[in-house]
This record gives sequence, structure tokens and C-alpha cells, in this order.
Amino acid sequence: MAGTMERSTLWVEGRNDLFALVNLLIRHGVDYDTKPWPSEYPKFQEAGGAELLLEGMTTAIRLSGERAVGFVLDADSPLLDRWHAVRDRLESVDVDAPRQPSVTGFIGQSAEYLCKVGVWLMPDNQHDGKLESLLKTLIKEEDPLIDHATTATDTAKRLGAQFIELDRIKAVLHAWLAWQEEPGRPYGTAIRAKFFRHDSAAAHSFVDWFKRLFQIA
Repeated sequence: MAGTMERSTLWVEGRNDLFALVNLLIRHGVDYDTKPWPSEYPKFQEAGGAELLLEGMTTAIRLSGERAVGFVLDADSPLLDRWHAVRDRLESVDVDAPRQPSVTGFIGQSAEYLCKVGVWLMPDNQHDGKLESLLKTLIKEEDPLIDHATTATDTAKRLGAQFIELDRIKAVLHAWLAWQEEPGRPYGTAIRAKFFRHDSAAAHSFVDWFKRLFQIA
């Protein structure tokens, strides 16, 4: 990575995160449908995983060119361990961060590099989890298939399914997606197709954080 960033950037772990969040923002009226994306909107950048995102945080802030830069990571488990790893990197570039993440997402300022810095821990900055944990909040509460997908996934685990416990929520969601009108759609296109809702409390909070960080009306 060389030079300074040409525009504000939102760093995410991978491609699923990118397309899921872009389509969620579109559902909330943020016009990422326009190509190329409007210049006032941040570029989405894949890091290639949580560890690589963490490793690249300080460099991304140093190269921000005084533009806002954001980072979206899975909290995984436990959330506070992830936050402490984030906080260490923020403080190394003169960003003052609290000891615990805020429910509304973190937005601070680098006194050294003069840029706004934001961090969102999936799903809601308060609970262990990941992108899929937020997506699960976008399934209608009365949907009987999500309970069946959960039961079927647990049964599969007892029968020898190889996924690790940390990825159980992924297995549940993929089972649920397999039973939709067009089975097996990726997260982003499933959001666009309205298999998922868009208006859970966690989704509203994320979109509000995104708009505040990047000053989007």
C-alpha cells in the first residue's frame, strides 16, 4: 500500500461482508446502485480476513490523507478481546478510544493524522458474533424456517458435520437460504431480493454509524 487514499474507505473482512453491507445500505436509501459509486461515498475495501484487517488498521489511518476511514470486523468471541486488539491499534496512531465499545459504534479522531476513524464490531458492538448474527436479526421473527434451520443444523452437528461452533450461525443461515424461492443466493443478493428484511434495530444502528462517520445525509 503506497501513497494516500484517494477517497474515504470502509475496510471489511471479505467479499461476503462487502456485498452484504452494500446491499443493506441500498435498502436504506444509500445510492450504491449508481456506477461508479458517488465520490462522496466511501470505497469498500476487502482486507482478506479479520487478522489482516487488524494488521492493516494503522497503515490505513496513516494513509488516510485526512479522509474518514472505517473498519468493520466480526466481534467473534469474546467481544472484549477483539475490542482490546482494535483499541491498541487505534491508540498507536493517536486515536483515543474507550475501554469498551459503544452500542452506537465507535467514531473518533486521530490527533496525529487529522482523520475521522470509525469501528463497528458485528453484530452490534455489544454481543459476541459476526456478520451472520446481524443478518439473523433481518429474518422475520415469525418465520418458521429459521427455527427449523437451527434444529437441522444442530442435528447435523451431532451426526458428524464438521463446522466449528464459532461458525454455527453461518451453517444455520446457509440452511435457511437453501429453502428460499431461489435457493442458495449469497448474502448480498439475498438482501437485494428481500429474502431478508432491512430494518432491525442492529441494522438501523449500523446504517446510522456509517452515515455519521462518512457524513452522508
